[in-house]
Amino acid sequence: MAGDWIKMRHDLVDDPAVIRLGRLSTLERDAVIGKLFRLWSWADRHSQTGEIEGLDVAWVDDVVGSDGFGAALVRVGWLVETATGLCFPRFDRHCSDTAKARALTRNRVQATRNAASVTPAPPPVTLIALPEKRREEVQHLPRGDCDPEAWQAFQAAWNAGPGKPWRMTAAPPQALERLTEPDWVAAYPAGIGKLAKVRFFQTPVSLRQFCGIEANKGRFLDRLLGGEFDDLTKRGDFGDAPAPAKAWTGEVAEAFERTRRKLAAMDKSPSPPAEPSR
Repeated sequence: MAGDWIKMRHDLVDDPAVIRLGRLSTLERDAVIGKLFRLWSWADRHSQTGEIEGLDVAWVDDVVGSDGFGAALVRVGWLVETATGLCFPRFDRHCSDTAKARALTRNRVQATRNAASVTPAPPPVTLIALPEKRREEVQHLPRGDCDPEAWQAFQAAWNAGPGKPWRMTAAPPQALERLTEPDWVAAYPAGIGKLAKVRFFQTPVSLRQFCGIEANKGRFLDRLLGGEFDDLTKRGDFGDAPAPAKAWTGEVAEAFERTRRKLAAMDKSPSPPAEPSR
């Protein structure tokens, strides 16, 4: 048991995965957040690694009280079906004791920085009306542990490449997380350069996709540099494609094989002689 509280982001309701969960499960986003809290709280109390044996997505539907919610979690990569049960990806980053300790430490450091930055109020000054800044001109600094200069350098490199330009100054959560990983930061220039050489995608790759991690497949950048998208043409929307059909096993497979052999024997049997014409 990891503790009596769990870590949830302030902007979780705006996460693209949450929006997609709502569409897949036909639930409002507030309802999705509540059901995620219920499920993650249960996992935090009953697992130390994120591995749950003997349960399936139907059990998830029972816990949160919504049919199809477990399958929707699998579709967005926030839940994985294994041979023995279920797995919560990146459990150690959010629900472990270490993750909670990191979150508390980050809050204490931020509070200390804010207290140190407090200065006496300046003397009154005469206010001069200035033209209102346009929304896109307001500079937003990245959140979390990301270096603002690292984000600005990455955004400039990204917008100079073949990917879909990122017009906002605020960084998406995926980019903030990747920019804290030194190996990813060292490799992203090569990845941006390689995007111009692949024919896998019909439309420009988005910055969120470039910085993303897909369940059971790993980081997009590693797959790109590993050649997974070389000289291929995309067919359909793989993100919304149904899972491949599972092979038949056990008694069902044996029955299918018997039927197949019987049909094959019938095809090879000699045809009856034709009746003479009258």
